Amino acid sequence: MLKVLPEQISNLIAAGEVVQRPASVVKELMENAVDAGALQVQVIINDSGRTLIQVLDNGCGMSSQEARLSILRHATSKISSAEDLQHIITYGFRGEALASIAACAEVTMITRREEDETATELFISESSVKSETEVSAPKGTNIAVRNLFYNVPARRKFLKSDATELRQIVNEFTKVALTRREVEFKLIHNSKILFHLPPVANLKQRIVQIDGMAAAKDLVDIGVKTGVVSIWGYVGNPLLAKKSQQNQYMFVNGRYFRSAFFNKAVQKAYDKLLPDGLFPSYYLFFEIAPEEMDVNIHPAKTEVKFENESVIFKILDCAVREAIGVGAFMPGIEFDREGVPEFPATNTEIFRHRENIRPPQVNYDPLFNPFDEGCNAFERRAGGGDDALQQSAFEQNAFEQGGFEQSGLEQGALWEGDSKYGTEEEGALSGQEQEGRQMPYLVVGGRYIVTTLKSGLVAVNIAKARERILFEEYMKSLRSDNAAIQESLFPQTAELSANDYALLMENEELIKRIGFDLRPFGENCVVVYGIPAIFAQQRIDVPAMLDELAAELKELAELQEMPQEQMLAGFKERVAGRLVGHIADEPRTNLNPADARMIVESLFACENPYVTPSGRKCVEMITLEELDKRLNL
Repeated sequence: MLKVLPEQISNLIAAGEVVQRPASVVKELMENAVDAGALQVQVIINDSGRTLIQVLDNGCGMSSQEARLSILRHATSKISSAEDLQHIITYGFRGEALASIAACAEVTMITRREEDETATELFISESSVKSETEVSAPKGTNIAVRNLFYNVPARRKFLKSDATELRQIVNEFTKVALTRREVEFKLIHNSKILFHLPPVANLKQRIVQIDGMAAAKDLVDIGVKTGVVSIWGYVGNPLLAKKSQQNQYMFVNGRYFRSAFFNKAVQKAYDKLLPDGLFPSYYLFFEIAPEEMDVNIHPAKTEVKFENESVIFKILDCAVREAIGVGAFMPGIEFDREGVPEFPATNTEIFRHRENIRPPQVNYDPLFNPFDEGCNAFERRAGGGDDALQQSAFEQNAFEQGGFEQSGLEQGALWEGDSKYGTEEEGALSGQEQEGRQMPYLVVGGRYIVTTLKSGLVAVNIAKARERILFEEYMKSLRSDNAAIQESLFPQTAELSANDYALLMENEELIKRIGFDLRPFGENCVVVYGIPAIFAQQRIDVPAMLDELAAELKELAELQEMPQEQMLAGFKERVAGRLVGHIADEPRTNLNPADARMIVESLFACENPYVTPSGRKCVEMITLEELDKRLNL
């Protein structure tokens, strides 16, 4: 039997299309504020939007009658005829935002026009006005949304963690702030100011406000103007791409939109410039005639249909390629230096005769070994003769005495445990030991350790071996659920994007449990006071380390349905794999045979010495037969 749904139920269904989470409310209210001509927009959030979302603006405001109409579905001032849909230049136009919000939350609205003496205050619940009073208030609109989804408990139950919901709110806040540089924005969460963005003169300055100077320095200008579309903004330097897909924004006529098709065009332009798993950042603004696109294809207005989509794809691809080719590999100059004191110009007279200036020469012998009694470099130099012949003799002496220092490592211990090479190689090692010979260790190019077997050679990749060793040591410390922290003698500061800063601060305790002591230091900046004790002797790129932590925390936030214990165990393992991958890449050009022996011993003491945490091989055996084929001797 067919029947017409009651208005209350139909409103709830419509609300589900527009209001999916607290960030949806922030988006709709901020867009309404900007459409109203506001130059100041303030967003106040409590409990990541679960209990309060309040947006205040100084826009044009509404009359009492308009305020009542604003909560009705399809009540709008943006369009009046079907032809207007082809010329939309505002954010909102359907008249669904306030109606959808009022259907699933308790709303208090205070609004006043400049010509009115008093403001109108409405209390709205379940899509109807419960009370209306006259109050004193400044020009503009103040909308407070409380107890979101109070009458839809199923939807409230499926909200993510506070950190995840706050990150989504910050994303929506950022999208609007990037398009309106003349507007002052402020975001407050639980009485703490997360953002205060005064008006700026250009997009670069707004990016600096939101994501920091480090993010802005990575960007390359892009600009192209054709009869079909104009594209301008910034794309990221391929040398500084990151593993997380952050800071990727596209706007058309000031409206944010998502497009997998155009994102593919950007990725195609970076073809063969980025390793697998790395993504560039970009801030792209499209300007196109409104009648050549359709923004009315999705309730959230985040998808846009273009008339000349394939043409725009090719233009975007070419524009990004040109921008990368012209600006990505050239040294950048930062001109946004307002307020920085000027330094006096250097006297250029001293450079006129610089061709006659020579650096000081230091007379030294790179082959001198103070511990080698049998080969004195000073005596050799004084004895004269062919320098090349003397050097060759010295190297031969080093080869015999120290270049292949004899190791006390037992051959069988190298392959202790279940070896993938089987018992034949183990027997070869034992036979070699019985003959009284011991394995030498040769470091090749700072990248490989090569040693001998009776049946051939064994090559160990130093970086991958260190990755496996550090990973297992770090995982052992994490199993205690409270990894030891090594306090830094000189704490390091790092400037983060707003999203990453909020994410790290929300998970400060979890980060401390895995061995990092991070503390806030100003706006979107943290100080690293301590790192895991396992990494105390390693060189750590602090910004890269924080990027890896933030990327893993984002993934963790999306796995709320998993059991807590399983979720944390997977998080620790992924963090360990990411961090040791960065640290192990440090070049090791000064290894001596003793260091090589220690690496080999530590590697084969691991539970799985043959592959890295990401599955790459650490060890390779080269048989005599393979050597014969390769050398053809």
